[in-house]
Amino acid sequence: MVKINPFKATILNPNPSPNRESRAELVCPVYDTIDAYQYEQYAATKNNVIQFTTREEGVAESEFVDYAKSSLERFFTDNILIEREKPAFYIYGVRYSLSEAIMEQIPEEDRRETYFAFGLVALVEVAKLNEHDILGHEKTFEAKTRERYHLMKACSMNFSPIVAEYNMPDHDINCIFEDYLGFRRPSLEIDERRKPILDVELQGARHLLWEVPDEDVIAKIQRLMLNKKIMILDGHHRYTAAYQLHGDQEDGGTAYTLMMLVEGGDRALLLLPWHRCVKQCRMDDLWTRIKENFAVERYDKHTENAVIYSKLNECDDEFDVRFGMYDGEEYYVLQADERRIKRLAAERGERVGLDVISLHEWLIEPTLIGNPEDIVFTSSPREAIEKVDKDAYCVAFFLKPLRMTDVEYKVQVEKKGFPQKSTRFLPKVAEGVVMWKFGKFV
Repeated sequence: MVKINPFKATILNPNPSPNRESRAELVCPVYDTIDAYQYEQYAATKNNVIQFTTREEGVAESEFVDYAKSSLERFFTDNILIEREKPAFYIYGVRYSLSEAIMEQIPEEDRRETYFAFGLVALVEVAKLNEHDILGHEKTFEAKTRERYHLMKACSMNFSPIVAEYNMPDHDINCIFEDYLGFRRPSLEIDERRKPILDVELQGARHLLWEVPDEDVIAKIQRLMLNKKIMILDGHHRYTAAYQLHGDQEDGGTAYTLMMLVEGGDRALLLLPWHRCVKQCRMDDLWTRIKENFAVERYDKHTENAVIYSKLNECDDEFDVRFGMYDGEEYYVLQADERRIKRLAAERGERVGLDVISLHEWLIEPTLIGNPEDIVFTSSPREAIEKVDKDAYCVAFFLKPLRMTDVEYKVQVEKKGFPQKSTRFLPKVAEGVVMWKFGKFV
């Protein structure tokens, strides 16, 4: 049984001192989506929350944690951050649109001019992943979990909610939200009696946070969530760290963690792929392995990405495995030998995610020169192409999107996790919109 509770949120002060930056200048993307260029951009603002959420490239973990703790203390001392007076639930809304580069990756029936997702922000009681009612679908990196654990323990804070989904075919919770706020998505008509306590734009997306202190509404939502299972979409490292903190309750830990719960059937919840850029690999060996395992279709270097994605989206069953490749000279659509794919599925006891599994096991891992860290993941095919064209990377691979039902099948039926960076869910929350202080600084 998933147990959710209201809480006193920590937010950016809605009444900042004169001459202080606007709140829109103080939020930043979630830490694990920020590259070196973006870090420099956001960190240039002294009071941006990136000062305590994100480690700069090249900085040691211990140095970052110490700096984050002292920065966070300054934010509270200077009244940049404040804690709300009463426990409440929160509605987190993200209204966003997609760039052409992202739009062309998804099926036409899922394309919309504007997406507007709602999430319930609440405390969720932590339990061991995949044993009861909280499920995870992606494997984690130990070093990244360790960093989040040390950061959360030192600061006694969750800086952004973990995103998880639940199934509710009648859309009861989303209907409660729309009735409470007085409008129907994707429209946005703010009622003066229900004004958001935060409304900022970040990277073209509008992030809104409404407070729901009404005890009757809270109780109704808690009843609706009583027998639900939830599946983590974004934040596996933070959840794993939270579970470790759960075991440290006598030493500054907590039994709860901050989550944003979204309905899995929400049309504004999108599932996109991560593409791979490989810095160095043995190209002759790579081509030998491609010819052994795949049929190859070649396309001119000037072919539009949409053409490649149209070809990838032609897949008609789970054993029709295909992905794209670019080597600086041509594009290729690689379609796996069906007999070999069926054998791989039988050996692993898996039928979902065979494209990313075969890509790594058959092509990338056996031919990689260097470390796995030399593989760069990007959501933009155009960015991947640019990395190859600049000769910084020798080859890029493009994957097609999974479906939400695929992810649920992987977790609930196969009871396995995807390789790291297999799924990318939209919308993304922002760091600094809603936070939770679960203890005193230690």
